[in-house]
Amino acid sequence: MVPGGEDGFTTQQVKKITGASIVLLDNWHRSGFLSPSIEEAPGRGITRQYGFRDLVAIRVVLDLRSSGISMQSMRKVVTYLRARKGLSATDVLASTSLITDGHDVYEVEGDVTLSTLRKPGQRGFFVLPLDELVSEVQSKARAMRAA
Repeated sequence: MVPGGEDGFTTQQVKKITGASIVLLDNWHRSGFLSPSIEEAPGRGITRQYGFRDLVAIRVVLDLRSSGISMQSMRKVVTYLRARKGLSATDVLASTSLITDGHDVYEVEGDVTLSTLRKPGQRGFFVLPLDELVSEVQSKARAMRAA
């Protein structure tokens, strides 16, 4: 257990859990894209400690990258979300529902999707909440039959 009460994950553990290479994690840390939130390892021989939210953020980036989103585009997405939400890169990636078509990344809030990359802030799709629609139709159909 580390100070603050959160269990930390070493770089080796992060590699095993997320599939991110140590070189990639090091590059992200050095460039300031994603750094460990618990211990940034200010010197040699000190192990970086990542929090659980860091792990989620890392997986989000890896999954979006495997879907065709370039690293340059990921930086733009994070910059947009940070400016919009006022959170760290880790926090926006670990708390924002994102979808991609391989060309753009969309932020999903309720039934609205907003472009974060190609046309930041522009509505992208209307998400039809099928579960809510089915419940509403079932409820009305039951009420009609009961009447």
